[in-house]
Amino acid sequence: MGEGKHILKSLQRRWMTQGLVFCGLLSLAVSLLLMAVLARWGYGSLWYGAVFFIVVYGITLWLFPSWRVTVVDIARILDKRLPDLEESCGLLLRPVEALGALERLQAERVRERLHAQRLPQPLQKKLIMGVCLVGAMVWVSMAVRKDKAKEAHIAVRAMPEAKVVAGVKAVNIRVMPPAYTGRGVRSQQDLNLQVEEGALVNWEIQTNMPVEAMQLIFNDSIRVRLKAADTGHTLWRTSGVAGLSGFYQLKMNDGLSELYKMEVVRDEAPKISIRTPKAYLIVDFGESRKIPLAVRVQDDYGVSDATIVATVASGSGEAVRFKEQVLPFGRALWGGRAAVDLMQTLDLDALGLHPGDELYFYCRAKDNHGQEARSDMYIISLPDTAKLMSLEGLTTGVDVKPEFFRSERQIIIETERLLREKDTMTVQAFNNKCNDLGIDQKLLRLRYGKFLGEEAEEGGNGESFSRAGGAPGDFGNAAKVLDAFTDKHDNAEDATYFEPAIKQQLKATLTEMWNAELRLRTFKPLEALPYEYKALRLLKDLQQKSRAYVAKTGVRVTPLDPKKRLTGKLDEILTPRQHVVSGQEPSAEDKLRMALSVLDGGSFSGPAMGILQEASRQLGKKAMDKPGEYLKGFQAMRRVLAGGEEEGGDRQLAQRAIRKLVSLPEASPSRRPGPPDAGLSQLYFSNVNKP
Repeated sequence: MGEGKHILKSLQRRWMTQGLVFCGLLSLAVSLLLMAVLARWGYGSLWYGAVFFIVVYGITLWLFPSWRVTVVDIARILDKRLPDLEESCGLLLRPVEALGALERLQAERVRERLHAQRLPQPLQKKLIMGVCLVGAMVWVSMAVRKDKAKEAHIAVRAMPEAKVVAGVKAVNIRVMPPAYTGRGVRSQQDLNLQVEEGALVNWEIQTNMPVEAMQLIFNDSIRVRLKAADTGHTLWRTSGVAGLSGFYQLKMNDGLSELYKMEVVRDEAPKISIRTPKAYLIVDFGESRKIPLAVRVQDDYGVSDATIVATVASGSGEAVRFKEQVLPFGRALWGGRAAVDLMQTLDLDALGLHPGDELYFYCRAKDNHGQEARSDMYIISLPDTAKLMSLEGLTTGVDVKPEFFRSERQIIIETERLLREKDTMTVQAFNNKCNDLGIDQKLLRLRYGKFLGEEAEEGGNGESFSRAGGAPGDFGNAAKVLDAFTDKHDNAEDATYFEPAIKQQLKATLTEMWNAELRLRTFKPLEALPYEYKALRLLKDLQQKSRAYVAKTGVRVTPLDPKKRLTGKLDEILTPRQHVVSGQEPSAEDKLRMALSVLDGGSFSGPAMGILQEASRQLGKKAMDKPGEYLKGFQAMRRVLAGGEEEGGDRQLAQRAIRKLVSLPEASPSRRPGPPDAGLSQLYFSNVNKP
C-alpha cells in the first residue's frame, strides 16, 4: 500500500514540473514577441526582456493552475481515465489500519494494476505547443533584428551628408524628447540633428582604431568631451540637453569633421481662432440672446485646457461697473490632442446682461508644456431700446439727412401700441391698421431711396407708352421710348449725394425698411418690430456723424524749361556713384556687398581675404540661429577660405547665403542703352532742331 501511494506522489511531482515548464515556455514566447516589437521601434535592451518574462510568468501561473495539482486530484484523474482501476485509486491514500478486509484486497489489486498500466500524460501536448511557440518567436525576433540591421545599413548608405573624420566606424544618436511632446525615443545615424527643445541627446561613436581623445565642438566655442565606454578606447559616449540651435563638429585626436546642424524646434504657444460670432456683434431687439461660440484651438504637441473669460460692462460714465466670469467649455480636454474644436453657448440673460450692457470676452488655452495663449477681445452689445427711442443727441452734430427720417420712431411707437391693443380690436381693424403702417413705412422708404438716386416703383404706364409711340412720326423712335421708360440719373452706384461709407449704411437702412414693410403688409407687426428698431438705430447713427473737411493746399513744382523739351539730350543723366569718406569704416552690410564682388573674381589678395573672413563671421552668427538656412553657405565659405572649394559651386552657394543678409538696392535713374533700331531714333533727335 505504501508503494502505491509513492507512485501517486511521484506522478504528482512530474505533473507539477511539467506545468511549471509549460508556463515558462509560454512566458518566454510572449516575452520574445514583445522584445521583437520593441526592437522594431529601436529598443533592444535585455533588461526589458527580463522584466517582461517575470511579469508574464506570474500571469501564466495564475491563468494555468495545472502546476498546483494534489495527490487527491491525481487519484481522481486516474480513476476517470483508467477504467481498470475500478475507481478505487483513492484507497491507496488511506491508512492501512482504517481499511477493511475487502478494501485491503481491492487496494492491493489497484497497486498491481498501476504497475501494469501506462499512466496518462495530460500536459505532454501543451509542452509540445510551448516549444513550437518559443521556436516561432525566436524566428520572428531574428527576422525583425535582421530587417532592422538592413534598414540601418541602407540608411547609413543613403546619407551623403553624414561624413565624419577618418576612423569613425559607426554613429548612433539617441534622442529622448520631453514628456509633454508625447513622442517616443528615436535613434538615427545622421549627425545632422533636428530635435525638440529640452530633449536629451545621447551620442555613441564607434571607431575602428583606439583614440586618445574625442570632443564635440558647438558653435566654434563650446567643447564637450566624450568618455570612453570600453577599455580599448573605440567606443565613446556623451549626452546633453538640447537648448539652442546652431552647428557642431566632431574632433577626434587632431582631426576635425565638417559642420553638422543642431536645429532645436521650440514649443509654440497654442493658436486660437474664433469662428463665430463676429468680432463685434450687436444683438438687436427680438433677436436670440443665446449666442453660439465656435472655437478651434491648435498646438504643435497638444492642448490641455481651454476656458472663456467674459466681462460684463454695465452702466455709463463714472458709474460703469465690470464683472468678470470664467466659463468652461462643454467638453473636457483629455489626451492632449493637437487640434480641437470647441462649442459653447453664451447665454446673455444667464450672464446678467441688461439693455445697454456690453459683453467683452476672449478665449484662453494652455498646452501640455504649460504655455498659455489668449485670443483677441470680442464684443457683444445689447442696445437699450429706451435710449434708442429718446431724442437725446439729435440736436448735436451735423444733420446730413432730412428731418422726416426721424419718423421711423413714430412707426415703432404705433406698432407697439397696435400690439398692446390687439385683443380689443377686430381682425379687420387690426389688418387695416397693419396695412396703414406698411404704407407709412413704404412712403418713408421711398423718400429715403431718393437720396440714393432711386425713384418711385410705379414706373411707366399705358399713357407713357402712348406718348412714346402714339404719334405716327415717332414710330420706331428709340430715343423717345428710352426717355419714357428709363431714367438717366437713378443708378444708386452713381449717386453722389453722400460719401461711400454713408451711402453703404443708407442701403442697409433701406433693406431693414423693406423687411419691416413686408411683415406689416402681411399682418405680422411683432416680426416687423426688430427690423424697425434696427432701421432706427442705423438712422440715429447716421445723424450723429459729422462731415469731414480737408482744406485744399497748393503744390509748387519746379518750372520746366521749354528749351530743353524734345531735344533728346541724355548726356547730363549720369549713373550714381557711391562716395566713401576717407577714414570712415564701411558698415557690415557694405562689407557683405563687397564680399559678393570678391567672390565673383579670381584669386584673393590680402584685403579681399579680410573681407571674406568678415563675411564668414557674419554667416557663422546667422548659422547659429538658423542652421537649416545658413549652415550650407557657411560651410561653403569656409571651404573657399581654406582653398579647398569643390567643383559643385561653393562660391555660388556662399553668394546665395550672403544675398539673404543684404537688402536689395533701390532702383535709381540711369541712362539706358539705345534701342536696337539701327540709329533711327538718334538720327531723328539730331535733325529735329534743324531749320
